[in-house]
Amino acid sequence: MSTRSLLVAVGLMMVMLGALSFLQKKVPGTERMAKESRRITDLPVREANWIDLKGPKGEFVFRKKEGGDWQLEKPIQGAADGATVGRLLSEVQFVESLQTLPEGKKEESLLQSFGLGQPSRTLVIGTKEGECKIEVGRETPVAGGVYTRVRSGRQVERIAVVQNQLTEAMDKDLTGWREKRVLPLVVPEVQELLMHQGTLEVEVKKKESGWLITKPVEAPADPTAIQGVLGEISALKAAEFVSDSGGDLALYGLNAPTQSFEVRTKATNRILQIGLTSPKDTNQVFAKVSDQASVFLLPRLAVDGLGKLSDRVRDKRLVTLGQVGEIDGVEMSGKGGEYRLEKSGAGGGWKLVFGKNSFSADGVAVQSWLESLMEVRANRFLPTEDPARMGLSKPRQTISLKGSGKTNQLETIQLGDETKEEVFVRGSTTSGAMVVPVSLARGIPESPLGWLPKKVVPADFGPIEGLIWAVGSIRKEYRLGADGRWKGDGQEKPSLAEYVARLDQLEVTRWMALPGKAELSKSEVEIVLDGKDGKKLRIFALKGKPEGGAWIRVDGQDWVGVVDRGVVAGLRQDPGGAGEKSPQR
Repeated sequence: MSTRSLLVAVGLMMVMLGALSFLQKKVPGTERMAKESRRITDLPVREANWIDLKGPKGEFVFRKKEGGDWQLEKPIQGAADGATVGRLLSEVQFVESLQTLPEGKKEESLLQSFGLGQPSRTLVIGTKEGECKIEVGRETPVAGGVYTRVRSGRQVERIAVVQNQLTEAMDKDLTGWREKRVLPLVVPEVQELLMHQGTLEVEVKKKESGWLITKPVEAPADPTAIQGVLGEISALKAAEFVSDSGGDLALYGLNAPTQSFEVRTKATNRILQIGLTSPKDTNQVFAKVSDQASVFLLPRLAVDGLGKLSDRVRDKRLVTLGQVGEIDGVEMSGKGGEYRLEKSGAGGGWKLVFGKNSFSADGVAVQSWLESLMEVRANRFLPTEDPARMGLSKPRQTISLKGSGKTNQLETIQLGDETKEEVFVRGSTTSGAMVVPVSLARGIPESPLGWLPKKVVPADFGPIEGLIWAVGSIRKEYRLGADGRWKGDGQEKPSLAEYVARLDQLEVTRWMALPGKAELSKSEVEIVLDGKDGKKLRIFALKGKPEGGAWIRVDGQDWVGVVDRGVVAGLRQDPGGAGEKSPQR
């Protein structure tokens, strides 16, 4: 063979070896198949339906129920801890043999030397496809391994060394294997929750409209709080099981429980009973479930929290209509007289109606107030045997809210006496009284005028196209030209644009009733604004009051707005003259 042919052959051989190596690395399942070949069972043991385990902690028999939950049948009958059972099955499914004894090497003496003549642990797992039996012997001389004999499905019996974590998964006592949740619930299925504590009885029921407290008072319940309480009950875990035979329940205070929680669904009715405090640990109390014999210990802290059921689940909202957008009417009586706020038009704007008159209301202010009203929560609840003591026999303010939801609800709120930080309130949707932050009462305007927009020029007036300014006997007129420039006296007035812009945004501090003639002095400045389609607005700035303020009045309105004295001083300056000053907000 020539040198050239030899080099070609060697090159081809190297390419083939490289491709083979690449394929071994890349072929899917190569590594997985190697790992599976080292596993001790070929059965799907994680899908087992029964387990029999004998070991240093005793004998335990498990059966899987129809719903997939594991049940202990020996040494007691009761629910098993599904997570712990699952970890054992996963360990068996995936544990790998570190070394396997060749077939035929199973002499009795050898089995004895491995500790397999009298195994320390025996685990039998039943599946639909067969049984897996594992016997565990001694630990290997090298730490971390144990000898095992495995019979699994159709595999040949093997003696193998596996990691001792398998034995750790087997070595649980009864407490380790059993379900420690004492009253697991499917929360959405719960229909009623009852608590008995001495003479106190609390009853909460699920209605079509939502959760309702029916005892000790009738009041809406907070669905989120109910879910939380039911979740806590479902998560209660026994710290220790004291007895599985019941015995003398008087020893544990369970012949006459100090407290009980009853949970009802359409299919079941289960009761958790609470007894005495443990003499060994005052942070724990004896308890049992009425339809089971076992007595166990629960953390006192968790039980005490559930004992405040009535306060915890009661809906602390003052308003229960739903969302702010579902309120389309508010009626007020008491402080400020009688008036109402109504939504108007498809845009959802608000109008103020008092007497026979209707005005545009400050929609932002109304919306903000409603949002704060929806966020009010009771600091605490009180009975109303003596409403006069709370100022509720003659309320200072009554608020009626009309909802536009599915049921067109109407809720009424009465406000009574105030303290420095709180106010007494009674709502139509609940019995008894609430104590809420005083900001609720103080957030309501003193008069209906408080709901009017503070902006002097109405939002719907549109662009200003003309302005007449008059102070005393001086009167000047300015117009906006087609070119967008302000003019007066035949000259351009550039400063008018800024003046008009600030005037357009002028706001009062508050509106108040029209003063008497004696107080209402002659105006210092009069301004007339022209808008499109013949719109006109006449504004008067009146002399200051003793405290340093001044008044703004719009022609045709029976009220005045309070402004700073400096605003009037600015309005007095000719907007088109030299050294003019623009009005201030």
